[in-house]
Amino acid sequence: MRVITTLYLSMLLLTLYLGAAPQDSMTVDIDLLNPIRKGFYTAVDNEDTTVSLMKFIKDNFSSNHKDYPPVILAYYATLEGLLGRHASNPFSKYAYVSRAIEKINHAVETDPDLLEGRFLRFSFFHQIPGIFGMGGKVPEDLRRTIEMLEKRDYSFADRQMQQDMVKYLLGTDRLDAGQRKRLEKLASAFNGEQ
Repeated sequence: MRVITTLYLSMLLLTLYLGAAPQDSMTVDIDLLNPIRKGFYTAVDNEDTTVSLMKFIKDNFSSNHKDYPPVILAYYATLEGLLGRHASNPFSKYAYVSRAIEKINHAVETDPDLLEGRFLRFSFFHQIPGIFGMGGKVPEDLRRTIEMLEKRDYSFADRQMQQDMVKYLLGTDRLDAGQRKRLEKLASAFNGEQ
């Protein structure tokens, strides 16, 4: 019950914070996407929130992930990957992550210009072990994510979300000197906009 109350309050606060943002990425209800965005950060370290968000997605979109808009599928896939992180059984970990990889790849293939999808896939693949063979996608997702961030288009992913993405990327060990310089320039620009 506490998790549901926390999730509800998070959804309410996020809705008030983000207001009525424009919609994009193959028609997704922003009022349903925003609670997923907000809850995702808690889900990274909380299995109950991970499970609750996956249920929220199934209840509000479909029980069939193939029907999800790409941004929702990207979040669902990443949440499924988090179940692998939370699982204690190595076989379960492997199964969750393998299914998540298939789904997030499909989301990015469906909408390759979706900043959020590229960023989620980068961060997911950045974290998983090399045994899954996804390391080759990381440089491309990083490159595309930086290019999209440099456009500073806030019509779907607002400024704060993009600023958080830049901070995350700057904290990884995946950047070459040129990418780091570009992201530092973006971080400065975001700070100047405040």
